[in-house]
Amino acid sequence: MRAPPVRQRVRGHGARSERTFAAGDLRQLIDRAPDVVFRYGVRPPSFEFVSGAVTRLTGYEPEELYADPAAALTLVHHDDRGVVQEMLGGGSGEVPTVVRWVRKDGTVAWVEQRNTAVYNQAGELVAVEGIAREVGDPTLGSMPHVRVLGDIRIDLDRGRLLVAGREVHLTPSEFRLMILLTAQPGRTITRETIMGVLWNSSHVGAGRTCEVHVSKLRRKIDRGSEARRIETIRGKGYRFIPTG
Repeated sequence: MRAPPVRQRVRGHGARSERTFAAGDLRQLIDRAPDVVFRYGVRPPSFEFVSGAVTRLTGYEPEELYADPAAALTLVHHDDRGVVQEMLGGGSGEVPTVVRWVRKDGTVAWVEQRNTAVYNQAGELVAVEGIAREVGDPTLGSMPHVRVLGDIRIDLDRGRLLVAGREVHLTPSEFRLMILLTAQPGRTITRETIMGVLWNSSHVGAGRTCEVHVSKLRRKIDRGSEARRIETIRGKGYRFIPTG
């Protein structure tokens, strides 16, 4: 993609001069930046521009990405592709998108993308422009905002759950239950604890209310899979077992 020339006026000591900041100068400036600058067209899908920083971050040359129409998804970890597909399908919001990119050597980098949706005069999304920056692992630290367990990704700050890259829509109580069960995978969570966290009550009764919510959650996250991520521990409660 050719960048238009940028003209800049520079004032000196009492004198006035004008110089041209050429397209080549602008390209060098962008390529020296540590972050990846890109424009991805959606009709047809392809990178229209990606800066040289992508090679430092991923090992891929820009030309390799231009040649791959699906490069925007090829770069992304398969369990995070639902996040990117959502962005490419409807633009992006003000909140940065954090996903895993897979480098050419197979290693993984967490990347924060700040995206801008570009629309034509008819209001149709035609491209996504943005800056991608490598960030620390958001699943670590005292207050992580992303939780990854096998093929499950939970965006704690957005209330979003993806299973094998597929977004699963949960009710607020189902999402709270998912957070509770995945806080310590493999640990049995008693029905009393579930009732206390979800409904502020330790009364279990026949356990039917708790079982109904667990059953609904289990059906949603195990849909189309033989995996059973939530195990029932008879007489005690439930525990979450990561798979994938």
